[in-house]
Amino acid sequence: IAVELAPPFDSDADKLMDAAHYLKEKGVDVLTFPDSPSGRTRADSILIAAKVSRQTGMCVMPHLCCRDKNAIAIRSQLLGAHINGINNFLVITGDPIPQMIRSSVKSVFNFDSVGLMNIIEDMNEDQFKYEPVVYGGAINQGRKRLDIEISRVKKKMEAGAAFFMTQPVFSDEDIKRLSTIKKETGARILCGIMPLVSLKNATFMKNEMAGIDVTDEVLSRYSEDMTKKEGEAAGVKLAVDMINKTKDIVDGYYFSFPFNRVYMLEDILSMSQI
Repeated sequence: IAVELAPPFDSDADKLMDAAHYLKEKGVDVLTFPDSPSGRTRADSILIAAKVSRQTGMCVMPHLCCRDKNAIAIRSQLLGAHINGINNFLVITGDPIPQMIRSSVKSVFNFDSVGLMNIIEDMNEDQFKYEPVVYGGAINQGRKRLDIEISRVKKKMEAGAAFFMTQPVFSDEDIKRLSTIKKETGARILCGIMPLVSLKNATFMKNEMAGIDVTDEVLSRYSEDMTKKEGEAAGVKLAVDMINKTKDIVDGYYFSFPFNRVYMLEDILSMSQI
């Protein structure tokens, strides 16, 4: 069981730390921290992971993306992370910078996720040979051409990826695609689960998040007049349904909770019995 905690936009990490302590009590295996997703500045994922590790003793895994740093900077980050006991990463290419700030902020993309994995693999043979870094990659099961995604997964495995975390799963088609990826690659897969909490939340994910397939059936589970409690109950039910349909396919689960509502995990785990 992995749970994503998004680093804050400001310098206040109190809510994140409260969530981390709560998730430790619930027996979560690893906490993972995105690297400024959607190209919006958040606190550094590695530094946040180090803080959480120090204060909770939990296994932590920052995301590391290629958008903002060249090879020199990323190698430097990896060395610093290793010195501070951070040895697990989710390696991703990274979201593009928003259109509105592209005139003042430039993307780097010195390489993509496979290129970054090759760098880590080289460092594991040299700087980290006595304590290698463990890293995995992302799966976008919603990619239009599934054969291309399967090819990418195989390339990442050849570059040393030990596991994969998927985009949130919301449909039978998503599950069918994950089953195909599993059969074709044998990859260790943690299935993405996002318990949507309102019609507005679900509609935003459907319309604004590329590669995520929020179906009309999912939207029909929500209504505009739902209370917060009713919306969360619908989200728990959605998560449990996706878990029950994927238990025989995947190797674990990767939870991302809208608006940091990590307390929903307790009901999801008790109802799905994972």
